[in-house]
Amino acid sequence: MFRAKSFKKWTSLFMTLFMILSFLTPFDVKAAEKTVDIQILATSDTHGRFMPYDYAQNVEDKSGSLTQVYTAVKELRKANPNTILVDAGDSIQDNSANIFLKDDIHPMIEAMNEMGYDTWTYGNHEFNYGVPTLEKVSSQFKGVPLCGNVYKNDGTRLAKPYTIVEKAGVKVGIIGMVSPNITRWDAENLKGYKVTNPVDETKKAVAELKDKVDVMIAVLHMSEGSEYSEPGSGAKEIAEACPELTAIVAAHEHKAVPGTKYNGVLLVENLNKAQSLAAINIKLTEENGKYKVANKETDVTSKLLYVKDSKTKAINYEADKDLSASLQPYNKKAIDDANVVIGELKGGNLVPDDEVKGIPTSQIQETAMINLINEVQLYYSKADVSAAAAFDTRANMKAGPIKKCDTSLIYKYDNTLYLLEVTGKQLKDYMEWSAKYYNTYKPGDLTVSFNPDIRGYNYDMFSGVKYEIDISKEPGERIVNLRKMDNTPIKDTDVLKLAVNNYRANSHLTAKTGNEIYKDGNLPKVLDKDMVNGAAVRDLIGQYIKEVKGGVITPELNNNWKIVGNNWDAAKRAEAVKLINDGKIELPVSADGRTPNVAPITEAQVEEAKVTKKADIISFNDYHGIVEENGKDIGIAKFVGAIKAYKKENPNTVVVSAGDMYQGTAISNLNYGAPINDMVKLLEVPVSAVGNHEFDWGTDRIAKWAKDAGFDFLASNIYDKATGKPVEWAKPYKIIDVNGLKIGFIGLATPETAFKTKPTNVENLEFKKPEEAAKEWTAKLKSGELPEGKADVVIALTHLGSEQDSKTKEITGEAADLAKADTGLDAIISGHTHMTVAGTVNNIPIVQGYKQGRGYGKLQIAYNTKTNKASIVPSYVDLSKDVKTLPVDADAKAIVDKYVKASAPLLNEVIATTDKDLTHDKSGASILGEWTCEVMAKASGSQIAITNGGGLRTSIKKGNITVGDLYQVMPFDNTLVTMDLKGSDLKANIEHGIDNKEVGWVQISGVMVKYDMNKPEGNRIVEMKL
Repeated sequence: MFRAKSFKKWTSLFMTLFMILSFLTPFDVKAAEKTVDIQILATSDTHGRFMPYDYAQNVEDKSGSLTQVYTAVKELRKANPNTILVDAGDSIQDNSANIFLKDDIHPMIEAMNEMGYDTWTYGNHEFNYGVPTLEKVSSQFKGVPLCGNVYKNDGTRLAKPYTIVEKAGVKVGIIGMVSPNITRWDAENLKGYKVTNPVDETKKAVAELKDKVDVMIAVLHMSEGSEYSEPGSGAKEIAEACPELTAIVAAHEHKAVPGTKYNGVLLVENLNKAQSLAAINIKLTEENGKYKVANKETDVTSKLLYVKDSKTKAINYEADKDLSASLQPYNKKAIDDANVVIGELKGGNLVPDDEVKGIPTSQIQETAMINLINEVQLYYSKADVSAAAAFDTRANMKAGPIKKCDTSLIYKYDNTLYLLEVTGKQLKDYMEWSAKYYNTYKPGDLTVSFNPDIRGYNYDMFSGVKYEIDISKEPGERIVNLRKMDNTPIKDTDVLKLAVNNYRANSHLTAKTGNEIYKDGNLPKVLDKDMVNGAAVRDLIGQYIKEVKGGVITPELNNNWKIVGNNWDAAKRAEAVKLINDGKIELPVSADGRTPNVAPITEAQVEEAKVTKKADIISFNDYHGIVEENGKDIGIAKFVGAIKAYKKENPNTVVVSAGDMYQGTAISNLNYGAPINDMVKLLEVPVSAVGNHEFDWGTDRIAKWAKDAGFDFLASNIYDKATGKPVEWAKPYKIIDVNGLKIGFIGLATPETAFKTKPTNVENLEFKKPEEAAKEWTAKLKSGELPEGKADVVIALTHLGSEQDSKTKEITGEAADLAKADTGLDAIISGHTHMTVAGTVNNIPIVQGYKQGRGYGKLQIAYNTKTNKASIVPSYVDLSKDVKTLPVDADAKAIVDKYVKASAPLLNEVIATTDKDLTHDKSGASILGEWTCEVMAKASGSQIAITNGGGLRTSIKKGNITVGDLYQVMPFDNTLVTMDLKGSDLKANIEHGIDNKEVGWVQISGVMVKYDMNKPEGNRIVEMKL
């Protein structure tokens, strides 16, 4: 198709450096209009999160903090200097904020001052410590405190009802009110003070302000709707009563409201713990010398900016370094406080060791841990009955000194305490709902198992009553012999006080819609919520240990409940327990990996285990040179740490690679894959498939990698054209003995390699059909004709692509085609397409471990020596979701440190800046793609430039651009080629790139193309011109 009359090559490094020159493209500036955009930035319910740290748990927590919010504020202020920063309260309570109340300045206030807050509306928790303390802390604030509906004895307000802030000639009135329910929560602290209706007070403020300002907003510590049916306790009531307001910043409910309207008034609300920042834009137009909002529908907009992406878990905003430095002394004080010893646990751990490995004791029998939690809840709520869950299967407190932060070991979350009124029937219905957690016991079962659709944190255990759970009965009929602690039976009509946490109360017990427990709509009554000034239950546990128990606790059992109906044979049960604990029987987990032990171990499984050999195959693919941890890329140190941890628990494990290991990052590329090869050696990888990018530096490099790290590349379908024989630098197969189980691996490369690497590197190679090679070598491995003898199981270790539909789970692609062929393979390991795959095609398991070490594929092999048949279970393990808690391997970290240090001088060099994000998505045309093509054209002196979207691997963020950034965008050291093309050739090339799912959308410059996606592929272009 192409007629190359002449061409020149340019190195990619030169191209990337040249590219920087075009970042400075000037932009047209629009003529100024008589409008002003006022930006309102708002936080609320920050609850002591001045730094990205959870002091109760004594761990870093980057989900939200003022230091991170400040990074976002700085960016938004730079974009629009006409910015007002406000807070809607609940700032100085929780996360150890109380330890700073007597300091000269509270860290939350210091942070707010440095960030330049204009106003701070008091929240209900500001009153927890008494008004004198609030006034002391408030006096430290450099902005204006607001609270227009709380009056002192002398009739003066505790704080101003409003203030006026002027920006760019626009006067903004800001009104602040607090929920009237503070008298319910802090009655003692508010004796002598009068709390009035916020609606009435806001009306007064509006009347006073309306002739003094151009626009009015309200910053309220009030939920969107009313609470306890208290008049004036909902923010939307104020919107209905005061249409003069342009916007309302609500708070208190800790829910994300990016923007909704009541009576034409925009309302936003933030998440708690500084997890989000609300941004409201108000466009004002000058008319007759006065600014006004011309159209409330179109000129007032809003959004929420999230510190952490809830889906990808990526951190959108890191902590501001200067503010972090200012707050470091407070951070140290809080961490030191978290490690203060508050008591001692004597007489043993709160939870005994698990009898069966993988079945948490805390969820199958009464434990002192749950009893302690319930004891605390009963004490502070004065309830009759208490319910609590084991949030984590590993939750426990061990004998010895108890630090303040140790309460988070048994109570992970910051739930608050609720008190409900229930009837005997409502209590039993709740208990039956909870008991659905267990699978129904069947004859032959030897273990208790859990419902895969129910999470462990939704299984509650009860104190204050006695009961049994008969798991031989169906759900809904399991709670038997329910009685009070004095053995008095509980009748349906009895009335009891029940203590639970806020999550259980709101999400299940009192939910008005979708209530699974009380489908008839007859709900328990809320008597009190957020008890003890809204203290977290885990903090109450510490307080109870220190103040009530005198600093000493012991494991205490009430003998008030147990599981019955599991009438298994004791001897067979003991045999099952031993096989499980020895790793010869594995307990199944739910498909999403979140619920353990989802099916019972049976007598039949015990008999089968006696004649079964097991092995696990961990496979990673398309690692692409990832050295350092960065977002979802966990890096060498944690990747090795995670796999070593698995191998320690599962000794019969082999780790293999499905290719494309080395090429892809600056540190790896600069060192020709050496850091990755060092990693491969640490992981004791015996074999690897050959990926297309293994050829990027020539075949000599492939042989050197294998020799240096002591493994074999496998490729049964790559032949030398000159000799007609398989290549010498790779073997067609390898048999690995795993505890007596012989596993044969056959290597297969994708035929796409011929055109998915530098052509000159593979011009002397032939890539034969994978199906033919697989059939040939499977037959040899299973016949026993090879020197190593017969393989029990044969697995194709490939760099063949595959995809899996997220809904139907259907697998397609090269690996699926291989499975459909009659090859005799037992399983297939895939790669190349950077997908998560775990399933079967034609009863043959296929796995692919996504990309860049973010996870791995796993084949769990169970080979029956009696029948000579193998059962192979495919799965995918996502490491990226646990990136924070993954173990760091010391030897692997040394590898990272070595190469990072050696590469830093070049990679950290800032060579340019950009004032906008250069975004890229290979599924469409992009800013970065067009810019790259413009540079290619300019560098080569061409009219038109074209590249595939998949060749650009990431976007470039606004700010400084380093050499390392450019390597991430273009990691493959490709070169530029120029050629003369006819118009028909150009059209065909661009047609091929429109909506190309394999290599990404074509990126172009120098030509304007119009296309119609409704037309057939290859005939979509309707117009093309220079």
